[in-house]
Amino acid sequence: MLIALAAILASSCFFPLAAQSPADALGGNWQVTLRHSTAGEMRTTLDFRFSSDYDFNAHSHRKAVKNMVGGFKAGFAKVFSKKPMLRTGAFVNLTGGKATLAGGKVVFSGLLDFVVAPAFVCEGALENGRLRIPLRNAKGQNVGVIEGVRAEQNSRIDEYPATVLELLDMFDQHIYDRRVLDTKAWKTFAGNMKKAGDLAQDDLDLVFAFHTHAKKLPFSHKLFYRAEQANAGAAQIKSRFDFLANQVVLEEKSPETVVLRIKSFRCPGRDVDSAMQIVLAKNYQNLIVDIRGNPGGALEGGMTLAQYLVREETPTGVYLTQKWFNEHPAPPSAAEMNAMPVFAKPDVLAFLHELDSLGFVVLKVRPGLRHFEGKVFLLTDRRSASASEPLAWNLKNSGHVTVVGEPTAGQMLSASSYPIRSGFHVVLPNGDYYTPDGKRLDQVGVQPNIEVKSAEALEYVLGRFCAPR
Repeated sequence: MLIALAAILASSCFFPLAAQSPADALGGNWQVTLRHSTAGEMRTTLDFRFSSDYDFNAHSHRKAVKNMVGGFKAGFAKVFSKKPMLRTGAFVNLTGGKATLAGGKVVFSGLLDFVVAPAFVCEGALENGRLRIPLRNAKGQNVGVIEGVRAEQNSRIDEYPATVLELLDMFDQHIYDRRVLDTKAWKTFAGNMKKAGDLAQDDLDLVFAFHTHAKKLPFSHKLFYRAEQANAGAAQIKSRFDFLANQVVLEEKSPETVVLRIKSFRCPGRDVDSAMQIVLAKNYQNLIVDIRGNPGGALEGGMTLAQYLVREETPTGVYLTQKWFNEHPAPPSAAEMNAMPVFAKPDVLAFLHELDSLGFVVLKVRPGLRHFEGKVFLLTDRRSASASEPLAWNLKNSGHVTVVGEPTAGQMLSASSYPIRSGFHVVLPNGDYYTPDGKRLDQVGVQPNIEVKSAEALEYVLGRFCAPR
């Protein structure tokens, strides 16, 4: 008898799924972490509901949309929308699921839809009590994974009201100018976030509440995410400025005209320098610098380019932090800016350190040993952002460059990442940027000399200014 009982127990330990259907093994609540290449690492609960032993749907909690937009809008969307998120009220939905037993584990597939990505087919498995769903986009590229274990109960995952209080306190400590926090827009945002913290059941609720309500704040460069690894904030800031390959491209249009395309300023200065040396060696008469769609990046690429285009030492602007505005009611005048120490290192980490320690950073561009003598045109659009915008403003105001296209994005601030509780991090603007004549570019952008549709800007310049005579 004892031998038989031991055999049964051993069988149930080593072959736990042998006598179970997929519904018995997989059905119910699972606490998971959704790790996504752009969204970070967010915890939620997935509820697997089977209509047969093999067919299922799964979703995160169904009050997510209601908590974010209110009951009326959520109810209207549920009736009339075809989107799974709006119909179910959940941020994560796995529909059309099919599960089978295979080699002592449950394997399953279905259509996964969640708020940060378009729906795609996924394949997952349950083995040794752990759930795993690799996330691959339509091209088959790995973009993340969902992993977790069975949840004892479907309840709030963390103390989100406390997270919100720390989040708001970080803005109070580090925002570039505390006067921003006296605006109606900020007070509305803070109220909405406190309400979101009270209602949040999982990380998804809080992260997407932030990004929904933060859209109406009167400044750019804000981000809220969760990352479990140590020093994630510093790594996140550094990764935003890591150099990328193939960001600088030259294309000759004629023996007189060349296009210098800079996809982003996450390029080393040497790449820009090499391109400009070719431009000078071939003695082009027309240089078209294309920064349409350039989201910005580090200082090095833009400063290197400017050295070839300016004729004299030029102040390019000043970054100011809360430390400055706590002691000064306004940005420095042109005379004050000229008397302030100048930052000369094209290094983003050194820049951030000096900004934090001094409360300001003044940038100047000094002309290089050689500069381009011909006509210069700069192409911009509404996605030319961040580090692209001081370049556009300064080249436009140099009097030697014609800006053609659309106004720039108006997203020009310096930002840093700050850790708060439970692995959450907030990126917020700790430095405001002012042009040499005291104007802000954030929420404003740079107006072109000649405004044309972005898609037509290059052909406009080639046909109007660079056509062979």
